[in-house]
Amino acid sequence: MEGTIGSKGLVKKTELVRIITDALISLGFNSIATDLENQSGVKLLDPTIKHFLDQAKAIMPERRLVCLLEESLDRQISNCDFHNAPDSDMSLCFDHCCEKSKVPSKTVQTLVGHTDEVWFLKFSHNGTHLASSSKDNSAIIWEINAEGGEFLMKHKLEGHKKPVVEVLWSPDDKQVITCGENEVIKRWDVVGLGHCVGTYGITDVGSVSCGWFHDGSGIIGAMADRRIYLWNLDGSVIEHEQEQRGQKPSDVAMTSDGKWLVSVGRKQNEISLFDRVTRDETVIQVEGIFTSFSLSRDNKYLLVNLITQEIHVWMIVGEPRKVSKFSGHKRSRFVIRSCFGGYDENFIASGSEDSQVYIWHKGFERGPCCVLSGHGGAVNCVSWNPTDLHMLASASDDRTIRIWGLDLE
Repeated sequence: MEGTIGSKGLVKKTELVRIITDALISLGFNSIATDLENQSGVKLLDPTIKHFLDQAKAIMPERRLVCLLEESLDRQISNCDFHNAPDSDMSLCFDHCCEKSKVPSKTVQTLVGHTDEVWFLKFSHNGTHLASSSKDNSAIIWEINAEGGEFLMKHKLEGHKKPVVEVLWSPDDKQVITCGENEVIKRWDVVGLGHCVGTYGITDVGSVSCGWFHDGSGIIGAMADRRIYLWNLDGSVIEHEQEQRGQKPSDVAMTSDGKWLVSVGRKQNEISLFDRVTRDETVIQVEGIFTSFSLSRDNKYLLVNLITQEIHVWMIVGEPRKVSKFSGHKRSRFVIRSCFGGYDENFIASGSEDSQVYIWHKGFERGPCCVLSGHGGAVNCVSWNPTDLHMLASASDDRTIRIWGLDLE
């Protein structure tokens, strides 16, 4: 059986028959494989071919057809701008191409509850709640209604005397911490009545940002004196020897394994990865001053927002390295926050001072694949639901929160 098949003449008939025969044997269809060999006259490994391949050390790898098919599917995924579906949805029967409708792009609900600009928001780890914080000195816990699928206000957390710049969920989603602007950090029970159960601060030094320990056993505070403080939940201070930071840390975070404490470095253009075991500090030199950062859920990537109106993605496993950068959104005066999201966190979403939400595919270093309009003021923060690939939330100076879902029309 000589010759080729296919429009480009690249596939040799004999090789294709051997690959199909190998696949049939691997699936347990030995008799069909034997019939194919007999009818085609092409043996999977006839003596002459086997001798040649042995000499060349080039025997066809096992499961060759499966390997080729997987490579084809991977290539289709990597070329898909809007791929936001589990790999189990892939099919061999037709070419894969996700439509724009796979990415949240339609406002499905507008949350009204804050009386001033909304600066921050974050979905709970289980995706059933949303926490937001505002210039109105409060934070709100929103709970999704199981019947209607809409968010309703569960608690309004009041007690700060200044704007609340952050609200972050504990690892078990039973509590949140809030950071008052140049004030204190408060811990709240949100399963019960929404009462404050702890306050953390340093005398005469205001808070700038906050974070949880990986296991929920402690609180991290980045303070106005450009130092980072650690507390046990009972308020006792944990000794921490990091030097003064190069600027007030707008973000501070601990990786989910508890190994790294991430913050601004000793200089304004540095990000510090502090190893809590060895006490060593790894420094990432960024291209300019950064305004905020966000960790991926698997702790492999760091999303860095710069004053240059660029967003850089850094791989922080092993030797840190920048892997991509994105632009298109607007930032000149405010802290604008971005996040990873979607299937396998393949997307990046960001707020913008032009009242829009920008979405990029992480694999394509080019312009945004979606720009979402609807807000009437700067979009300060976005959060992608970690359990619902098709839900995104945005917080704006227009005092509202928008929940974005799929546009199926």
